Amino acid sequence: MPLQASLDRELKKGSAELMILSLLEYRPRHGYEIGQLIELRSRGTVRFNVASLYPLLYRLEKRNWIRGRWIEKAGQRRRRYYRLTPAGKKTLAKQHSGWIEFVEAISLITGVRHA
Repeated sequence: MPLQASLDRELKKGSAELMILSLLEYRPRHGYEIGQLIELRSRGTVRFNVASLYPLLYRLEKRNWIRGRWIEKAGQRRRRYYRLTPAGKKTLAKQHSGWIEFVEAISLITGVRHA
C-alpha cells in the first residue's frame, strides 16, 4: 500500500468515532445516512464503505456510546437508527475538545491555518 494511502487510512480511523458521534449529536440517523453525510460534508474526501462503517457502529454500540433501534416505515426497508447515549455525549465532548487542541497544535507546528 502506498504511504499516502496508509496515512489517509490512519487519519480516517483516528477521526471516525468523532465524525459519527458528531452526526448523531442532534438526531438519530441510520448507517447509510451517516455514510452519505460524511462523504457529502467532506466533499468526497472521506468515504466509508459498508464493510468498515457498520462494524464501527457496532463497536460504538457495544461501548454504550450509541444505541440502535430498528424502525420500519411504510414503503421503505427496515433500518437501524442510532442515537447518542449519555455516555456517548460525554465521549463526544471529550473527543471534540481533544480534536480542537490537536488541530491547533498541528497549525502551530506547520504554520497551516484553518480557512
